[in-house]
Amino acid sequence: MKEVMVLRDLECIKAVAHPKRIEILNQFENSPLSAKQLSEILEEPHAKINYHIKMLYKVGILDLVEEKIKSGIVEKYYYPTAKSIEIGKNVFNFSLAGKIEGETDEFYVNKFEDVSEAFFNAAEAGKLSGSNIEDFHNVELSKEEAEEIKETLRAKLEEISARANRDADRERYEVAFVSIPEK
Repeated sequence: MKEVMVLRDLECIKAVAHPKRIEILNQFENSPLSAKQLSEILEEPHAKINYHIKMLYKVGILDLVEEKIKSGIVEKYYYPTAKSIEIGKNVFNFSLAGKIEGETDEFYVNKFEDVSEAFFNAAEAGKLSGSNIEDFHNVELSKEEAEEIKETLRAKLEEISARANRDADRERYEVAFVSIPEK
């Protein structure tokens, strides 16, 4: 077992970020556990716990350490890959033009984490659709052009927010723009 596992890609972070998966990881002490044992400890359906275990195993956060046959059924025992799981700082390696004095990279990482939490909460509540996210890859921009996009979005949001007509079907949204330099 490793002392520390540093998560360096978003798939791993997404897998471990689910509250139920964190709860599962917190149940391990000094011995491996099966999905059946975890479902009893957490008082959750076996299928639900098994799903979360498979997600953690898929990204390497849990190791399959033993298989036992009990009453003709194979029971798999898992254990965390490392004693501690950390998120690599380079995962969120983005810079925002015009940093306000006194704000650090940690400040921006925290802002990103707040937006991520809102996104995951909406996903868990089943509130997301194709209109909620648009991503673009390998776009070549200067810092000025990235700032221009951000300012254009800000102006449009201010325009929409200022409208006097408040329809009953309006909802509150978290809106974020992140431009992430690849190098």
